[in-house]
Amino acid sequence: MSREAVRIAPPSGLRVNRESSVPVHVQLTSQIRHLIGTGTLKPGMQLPTVRQLAGFLRINRNTAARALADLHRDGYLESQKGRGTFVVDRPPARQGRAARSLERMVNETLDRARRLGFTHDEVLATVAARVPQHGGAGRPRPARALLVECNWEELARYRDELEAELPLTVDRILVEELPTRAVQDPALFRGYRVIVTTFFHVHEVKAVVPAGGPPVVALLSAANISTLLRLTELPQGTAVGLVCTTSTGSQNLLRSIQAAGLDHVDAVLASADDPWSLARMLEKTRIVLCSEQGAARIRGTLPADVELIVSDRTLDRSGLDLLRDMLARDDG
Repeated sequence: MSREAVRIAPPSGLRVNRESSVPVHVQLTSQIRHLIGTGTLKPGMQLPTVRQLAGFLRINRNTAARALADLHRDGYLESQKGRGTFVVDRPPARQGRAARSLERMVNETLDRARRLGFTHDEVLATVAARVPQHGGAGRPRPARALLVECNWEELARYRDELEAELPLTVDRILVEELPTRAVQDPALFRGYRVIVTTFFHVHEVKAVVPAGGPPVVALLSAANISTLLRLTELPQGTAVGLVCTTSTGSQNLLRSIQAAGLDHVDAVLASADDPWSLARMLEKTRIVLCSEQGAARIRGTLPADVELIVSDRTLDRSGLDLLRDMLARDDG
């Protein structure tokens, strides 16, 4: 049986709009990349051949071949001799989150355009008209940013968010190490487009960054909505333990609770690296709000009747949008 006789179902969701001013091969490349990024096309899954894909979509074979070639080049697909074309085991890093962010942004844009009376085709035509026509135009080259926070847990999570949402390559440093590093290395801030931190540490960071250095941008760190909803259910005066891996982190949890207006609970601070503070906290409460890293440290030591609420924090979207606009203005 010839290879072409083996029918491989084309990925669902592929659509070609021949009336669009966006080239067909670009439509196809973007859609397949999105399906890979969101997990619809999983690592190891086989794609249809060029002939099958062209026949299904009723497009020119050269167009289908060009789209698959672009995906090969960008690291999304691989060819296995005698077998066919497959999604690579490890697509480009963080593409899943980036794809979901792009999908959310597109959906919001289309919904807003619909409310204003514009059709999807009109939106696509306008976007296509804004795309630079000169050769080699593509994604902007990521700018370098330095992220400053008080613990490695948040440094890792916020770095992933920033790199998924923005054209940034992010280096990380603890806020407590920043002053010493700046003295030891006068060129520490050289080459960075921006220094990013949260409002909790913006004054500490600005005190270290020299005049004429990169701008310091403070972002709001917000608790997961499910965490806030659980806390609002608690009766007035309920004692709640706040635990992070360090006392500084626990103070940040307290500030977050206060910023959210949850002043009906009585906070009892403790640190995962201080057994005495944990024991004192458990004498006063059986409800504990904890960072992810702190939860990993203490979960196995808590009594069975303790309710553990894990606070996985995210960067506020409005702040990310402001930072995106700032980077775009600089590029312009």
